[in-house]
Amino acid sequence: MSVTLTGTQEQLKSFGALKILAVAAKTKSQLTIKSVSSSSELTKLTPLATNGLALTIPSSISFGGSSSSIMKLLASLNSTPLTNSLTGGSSEYDTAQVESWMTYGTTNIEVPVSALKNASNVSAQSLLDIVAAIQKDLEYTLSVINCHVFPESSTFMVGDSVTLADIALVCALKEAADVKLWNPDVEDEKLVHITEWYKMVLGLDFMQEAISTQQSSSSSSSSGVATAPATAPTSAAAPTTSSTSGVSLNGTAPPVTNSLYKRNRIRIKEILSDPQTYIGTTVTVAGWTRTVRKASGKLVFLELNDGSCGTSLQCICESSTAENFDDSKKSGGTGSSFQLVGTVRESPAAGQALELSVTNVKLLGAVYGGDPDGKTVGGFMYPMSKKGHTLEHMRESAHLRPRSGLHAAAMRVRHAMAYATHKFFHDNGFLYIHTPIITCADCEGAGEQFGITTLLGADHHKPGVEIPLYGPQEEKKLSKKEMKRRAKLEAQGKAVEEEGETIVEGAVDYTKDFFGKRANLTVSGQLNVETHACALSDVYTFGPTFRAENSHTGRHLSEFWMIEPEIAFADLEDDINLAEDYLKYCVRYALEMCGEDLEFFENSPYGEKGLRERLKNVIESPFKRLTYTEAIKLLEKAYEDGVEFEVKPEWGIDLPSEHERYLCEKVFCKPVVLTNYPKDIKAFYMKLDDDGKTVSAADILVPKIGEIIGGSQREHRTDVLVKRCKEMGLDPKAIWWYVDLRKYGTVPHAGFGLGFERLILFVTGLDNIRDVIPFPRWAGNAEF
Repeated sequence: MSVTLTGTQEQLKSFGALKILAVAAKTKSQLTIKSVSSSSELTKLTPLATNGLALTIPSSISFGGSSSSIMKLLASLNSTPLTNSLTGGSSEYDTAQVESWMTYGTTNIEVPVSALKNASNVSAQSLLDIVAAIQKDLEYTLSVINCHVFPESSTFMVGDSVTLADIALVCALKEAADVKLWNPDVEDEKLVHITEWYKMVLGLDFMQEAISTQQSSSSSSSSGVATAPATAPTSAAAPTTSSTSGVSLNGTAPPVTNSLYKRNRIRIKEILSDPQTYIGTTVTVAGWTRTVRKASGKLVFLELNDGSCGTSLQCICESSTAENFDDSKKSGGTGSSFQLVGTVRESPAAGQALELSVTNVKLLGAVYGGDPDGKTVGGFMYPMSKKGHTLEHMRESAHLRPRSGLHAAAMRVRHAMAYATHKFFHDNGFLYIHTPIITCADCEGAGEQFGITTLLGADHHKPGVEIPLYGPQEEKKLSKKEMKRRAKLEAQGKAVEEEGETIVEGAVDYTKDFFGKRANLTVSGQLNVETHACALSDVYTFGPTFRAENSHTGRHLSEFWMIEPEIAFADLEDDINLAEDYLKYCVRYALEMCGEDLEFFENSPYGEKGLRERLKNVIESPFKRLTYTEAIKLLEKAYEDGVEFEVKPEWGIDLPSEHERYLCEKVFCKPVVLTNYPKDIKAFYMKLDDDGKTVSAADILVPKIGEIIGGSQREHRTDVLVKRCKEMGLDPKAIWWYVDLRKYGTVPHAGFGLGFERLILFVTGLDNIRDVIPFPRWAGNAEF
């Protein structure tokens, strides 16, 4: 296939162009390079050529965007086993891995290198600071890749052959080497594997050909240079412009560089994760003491933790070397806060690699727990003392339980899962929509909503508050036309619908309330986010939701967070695929980024033995998919064979947790997707199946939790939606705006909801949902 790469002279010399040239050489595409003098000439080819490069295919259609999107497009044009292997082959997991590593290279190598090259009009000292910061971040990036290309594990980034991930990362690293950010020729025992992999990939024939082509094109005065002729493909795949690096129509996101903010301390996590850098250096640390141990009148050991990681830093204060030494002895013990200056050194003690030899002690806050009045320094009354505490005790001291190792670990995992959620949807081109917390609609139709009113007044001590109520209603006089309409409906045996809201004598008159009608806290953002899906295509909402369900189980909260994506032009299968990919990405992110905390939970008496193995099983195999009817047959068979259930399985029931967990823990031993539920147990907005008995719904069930995701294809047919509303006892007029979406340019669409706290339970192995949210709310408890 013959294609043309057009770009400015500067961009044709860049690592972005080298990535594209390497793919062209690998796929044996006949590529012509054309240089233009300005970006404005490029935008005539395609308005997306904002990064200085454009690819034109034989049909004279030009594509712009990031170099990563162009190289993926070029690989997709030749649908052969060779090009398929470049993108990950037929394995969805490998394809996702290729995408993920390409994104990793863009974010952690390409963007910082570009920022450095574009750093102009800055002082020499500022430039040195920028270089130092980028080099420090790059060291960590190199160490991550170094661990991944361990020879006994993998020769390439993904699978057994070179992929776009190898090409993209090597081209970016070559640029980093060219600007002296790292030197692959220097022997470094910490980077042995990445150096060998880098030189191996760079030495491959097609990479050398691409480098030679780029060098000759930059030195040539001609407008184009052709590569080796391409082998004519039997077919061409449809070009794709989607990219897991996210939608970027207006350039690349800038790196985070602060001109004002700078920590006045080093986080303990940074010290412990890079000991060789910090040994022998003087640092400032700050945090709260896990333990305070006085070895003598002249020696004190402070175990300091700042929340950045689960491991604490042992700090040694000696009277002969530590300024303000006496402050270390009068803190009150566990829970006191310090700022310490000292020298990091290797620790001779077992179980710890480093320790801090303190030279300056600053007591920031003592613990006043020596007496019930809180006026005496001491730890006797401190609620989070060093001894072990029950989870219930920690919930009762929710304002202090972040000091505990368990809750701190749960919050770090919670943060990681929130970040992974936003990254997953952003990188897939979704828009984050903020849906309202106050609503007059009941998404689930269950009526379990918290009402909002100002009718009670602002002073809750004021006696005799009168609530406005509806009085006796005068009977409406019907016009002759209305009387004829009703008579006709009655003759046809049809129900007569009253116009307007039904008013009941003695009921609260909400027309006098703040919003002029009954308002509630939302139970879901789904209905609102659908409005944006029907205009912006792929959207999601992530926010707090509320349910007035008087439940005291370990799986329910009154206030919780929901993640609810909505995809336009999609059916149920698309929805299930999105949900499975999302859940697997979150699990993979936790395994890779929260290793220390997952190990903590695995060894905690409140955690789960074998946690990480269970999580690995989630990402290593496809979820089992079957219909609700098929699941009922399996459960009925188990019941007949003697399996004890509290609820007898039969078609039509809403499956309890015991049935859900039996399917994924005993029958299939992995996550299960159940589809096509009976319509009577599902919400009004779910698409009615052709059989008229079931709806296009799908629930994902996981071990330990049961249902973690519930989704469906939405009912996009106006008449069917209105009928379903009435069947479920919901007045369609109450959600007229939702019905309007079906009247004006309706499209098939689908979505799902995931309870965020249940995701955290699943990932941490904890049992009670009250332990994975900062301040849990349930019936009878809204403290703090």
